[in-house]
Amino acid sequence: MAQPKFLLQPVAAAVCVACYSASAFADQSMLSANTHSLAPIVATAQQGNDANGLVVRANPKQPIQPIPATDGADYLQSIVGFSAVNSGAGTNGDVTFRGMFGSRIKILTDGSENLGACPSRMDSPTSYISPESFDEITVIKGPQTVQYANTGSAATVLFERKPERFGEGQNYRGQASVLMGSFGRLDHNVEAAAGDEHKYIRLNANRSVADSYKDGNGTTVPSDWERWNADLALGWTPDENTWLELTGGRGDAEVVYAGRPMDGAEFDRESLGLRVEKKNITDVIKKIEAQVNYSFNDHVMDNFSLRQVDEPNKAMTVTRRTLNARMAVTHEWDKLQFITGLDSQNNKHAGGMYHATKAMMNSPVTTDMEFQSYGGFGELSYQLNDQNKLVTGIRVDQVEVDAVKKAQQRKETLPSGFIRLEN
Repeated sequence: MAQPKFLLQPVAAAVCVACYSASAFADQSMLSANTHSLAPIVATAQQGNDANGLVVRANPKQPIQPIPATDGADYLQSIVGFSAVNSGAGTNGDVTFRGMFGSRIKILTDGSENLGACPSRMDSPTSYISPESFDEITVIKGPQTVQYANTGSAATVLFERKPERFGEGQNYRGQASVLMGSFGRLDHNVEAAAGDEHKYIRLNANRSVADSYKDGNGTTVPSDWERWNADLALGWTPDENTWLELTGGRGDAEVVYAGRPMDGAEFDRESLGLRVEKKNITDVIKKIEAQVNYSFNDHVMDNFSLRQVDEPNKAMTVTRRTLNARMAVTHEWDKLQFITGLDSQNNKHAGGMYHATKAMMNSPVTTDMEFQSYGGFGELSYQLNDQNKLVTGIRVDQVEVDAVKKAQQRKETLPSGFIRLEN
């Protein structure tokens, strides 16, 4: 009686498979008739690659966005935690990190700080930055470094260019790109360098323009812009351990804002810098670096040069002159690294106003605020073992603010520090 049982099992299995296949083919044909292809969505993010994710490094020359970033804030939005307030414009946004912004985020270009001039942050520090002209962007999340003046409690962002290194038979390099997009978007970018083993000259130049875009209802949103930057560097590298570089730059822009009563008619930037670096001085002193940087920002905002309005013409001009200086020494003993240094910052802010119908509001550009800070720091890293590292630092800043027009002064001693264990 058991034999028929085994003979029936293959037959039953074959019937079940045939029924399932017919049903599957029917379902697939129905699905094919109702299938709609969706446009692909590309998600990009920067992975934390140092200090357990506290430090993120990015290459701004890599295409991580559908189109190149127009300014520093536009690029930083591609890193987790950052966003930007654009006021309806397509450029010159004000970056935020984890809900914090302003002076809580320290923005440095080649080790120097350019603060901007507008009290409403129309020309935030990132608005003067063209990311594609830099070699590396480093984000240090939170107050986890004391190496730079007036510690950023939210984050410290470093936009850096590296020295040129030419070998035998290589005396130049360069790249150029052009981008065209909808609503009149047109970008030009040029980077060129020439030299030899001991000296070089490098040019970074870019220009970006765009028209106002239209929303989903076909309504034009005022948001057009035009901006350009040009930076020149002269470098001297007599040996592999010595680097001296002289830099100079200029830039300007005009931006229309849908969310502001006035537009940015001028974002003029001038900068000069001198940087010296010496490595492997002794077995203990691994590096000595020093730099001096000067920048001047001239920002004009008005309600008549870039838009048509029925109200009286008015304008405001603000400027800021900034002088930064910094020196640091890196020591190494076996598993210990110790960085010490001094830095200073002096900047003067000035402003003036114009009103077509209220003469009493008119005033020439005069100095209204002066800021001075002097600081010293020490930052230590100790490799406890292969799995653990201790990092700590402390700094003290002496800050003086002088409200020139009100004849008021304020002096404060501001300590800061941190300690962390990396595993």
